[in-house]
Amino acid sequence: MDIMVSYLIDNLIGAVRFFVGLILIIIAMRAFLKTRTSDMFYLTMGFALITIGNLFSTIYYVDDVRMDKLLANVFDILGLIALIIAVRKS
Repeated sequence: MDIMVSYLIDNLIGAVRFFVGLILIIIAMRAFLKTRTSDMFYLTMGFALITIGNLFSTIYYVDDVRMDKLLANVFDILGLIALIIAVRKS
């Protein structure tokens, strides 16, 4: 497979993941604005952190592949912690 096609597919998948995450954030934010509860706030923040991590790993170019993975994984971990807090509070 041509390397340009590989980059194109990778970027397309990253864009789709970002837009699906954005839709999820919008739905969670609407639910938070209706309920105004802390568990919905943490749920929204968890989805936002995971989506931001994906965005950074897709758009922000880091010379070192390990640093790119590290940034995405740190945001994923923080997002998952927020989701755990949301589930525990509900």
